[in-house]
Amino acid sequence: MHVDLTTEEAATLKELLNDCIPDLKREIARTENHQFRHELVQREELCERLIARLDSDAARTSNAPAL
Repeated sequence: MHVDLTTEEAATLKELLNDCIPDLKREIARTENHQFRHELVQREELCERLIARLDSDAARTSNAPAL
């Protein structure tokens, strides 16, 4: 799947993902259910991967020559 985002949309998405991570970390530390903890860790890792992709796309776009 491919989603095109404006610069503003990408920045907002990145902020939302960054806002979720502390809550996920807190919930991971508090939960006693192993399966639920595993799912939360996977969700945290997904958020971090998406942030990294947004960062790399932003860097690639800002380094592109202007036409």
